[in-house]
Amino acid sequence: MASAMTSQEWPGTPVKHGSDEDVETFQKSHFASLRDFVPTVELLSQAYGWRILGLIVFGQWIVKGLVWGYCDVAMDFLFREYAVPGPRMQICRAIATLPWAIKPLFGLVSDVAPLFGYKRGPHMLLATVSGVTAYIVLSFAALRGLPVKGAVLCLFAGCLQVSVVDLLTEARYAEKVRDGPEYGPDLITFVWMGITLGNLIANATVGFILEHYGPTTVYACTVIPAALVLLPICLNWGEEKPCVQSFEQVKQRLRKDKELVFLVVLMGASTLLLLFVGLMEQSSWVNLGVGLVIGVLVIGSFLVLLRPVIGLVVCFSFIQAVCALDVRGATFYFFTDDEVEFPEGPHFSKLFFASGLGVCVSLLNLVGMVTYGRYMKTWRYHAMFIFANCVLCSLNLLCVFIYTRSNVAWGIPDHIFVLSGWAATSMAFMWIIMPGVVLISHLCPEGIEATMYAMLAGSHNLGATISAFGGACLLEALNIRPNGSPNEGHQFDNLWIASLVSASLPTAAVILLPWMIPNERQTERLLPPGADAVGGSLWRRWNGLDDGAAEGALAVNHAANVHYGSTETRGHDNL
Repeated sequence: MASAMTSQEWPGTPVKHGSDEDVETFQKSHFASLRDFVPTVELLSQAYGWRILGLIVFGQWIVKGLVWGYCDVAMDFLFREYAVPGPRMQICRAIATLPWAIKPLFGLVSDVAPLFGYKRGPHMLLATVSGVTAYIVLSFAALRGLPVKGAVLCLFAGCLQVSVVDLLTEARYAEKVRDGPEYGPDLITFVWMGITLGNLIANATVGFILEHYGPTTVYACTVIPAALVLLPICLNWGEEKPCVQSFEQVKQRLRKDKELVFLVVLMGASTLLLLFVGLMEQSSWVNLGVGLVIGVLVIGSFLVLLRPVIGLVVCFSFIQAVCALDVRGATFYFFTDDEVEFPEGPHFSKLFFASGLGVCVSLLNLVGMVTYGRYMKTWRYHAMFIFANCVLCSLNLLCVFIYTRSNVAWGIPDHIFVLSGWAATSMAFMWIIMPGVVLISHLCPEGIEATMYAMLAGSHNLGATISAFGGACLLEALNIRPNGSPNEGHQFDNLWIASLVSASLPTAAVILLPWMIPNERQTERLLPPGADAVGGSLWRRWNGLDDGAAEGALAVNHAANVHYGSTETRGHDNL
């Protein structure tokens, strides 16, 4: 649920990866207007120190907001230059963004394997060097002898930098918020205002660069911004102190959290296997088969090893992510093919597709966040997810009309049709993301928030990867394989069917809500005070590892689950 719980089929919609802010903090922040910005930043500087704010600016605003904004948008255009067919493009993109699914492994490695006595700085340094090197290679070697697999590996390395820097800077400012919670909402707002601003700048400028200079120039433009984070890393703006821990201490910690360590290692190994298979195997069906086997193994392990309420939420999130079959590989060509390649197509320019629609979705995502915070943040989870999924499904079904070119027959220009649909869909998209973020945040036990959140979000991102494989197979089955060749309009004859399946399938998962998602309000606690992540799990019950206290906590949790699903005493108060 850190990503959207259903796919968004309008072109170019950015996918959110693992952002762990609590949306309620936006309602408590001092950032009430722009004129409050400078005084609040001064307040934050006094409370947390200017070095932490500087680390956030370089690590979150620039790397996660600006650099990733450039990389994500330019990725499809780079694959287009290689004439990668639509189904294969989805697999390549899914492989390139796999680092988002293995953030828990990065966190574990940084915790148990400090480099030169430091847990964060050296790891961010290595990830940044690899990412900057990858951007340089893409700038000069892509389309000049670098094979597609090499380009995918470079994109993987770039995403790796963003993912590692994101995770470890999050961990640092989360520590600051925990030590000084009074201004926590303001600090979180400061982080996400900057990320949004960086993403807006990227979206506003990337279209011009793509239109006039091509995708390799976009990656050349990311080299310096991506390298700037080396400044706060080398100067230790994170104020990290040397950590000395013996091998025995590491063993004790791993033994204490053995179930979580197993899940982290399993997710990491599974993701690396998906990377290997995706690079070596061209068949979409083989990739889907391997992905499904891995998905069942990972989610089954979550269900067995974690507290039941956590495992069920993870399972629901994964199922709905997989059901949201991604068909963007074909829709990208549908919208960007020119008059020679697709005479009857919309013929969107790179400027309009990348910048016009990108800026539109960024702004309307903010509108979705505001409307959610104002009107929906106290709804119960069932009502929120049912409403948002039904709205999003209805809006995505409108895509059928543009893929059948019905809108042209009705006299509605493609640009107006897509922009208007984009506006409504982007807001509904946030209505699914935000309660999902809140739900996951409430399921993170005290003391292991970062690791647990990364695991929960990573499981959803793994489901999104498998959905890309499933969407590629759907396109293959419907003979939809565009690659930018002249007169390929016939490749889109069945695209409306793929769109119909992709839009409707995620709503089937809503049937599972009563059994998998607690029906509490989003402002209410989901775990008993002091609960851990594994208490009452199937594994612990099978092996008799829970003591009486844990069993009592399990009984409370079980009663809570029965209460969540009951409507007898709720009456009309179901929102």
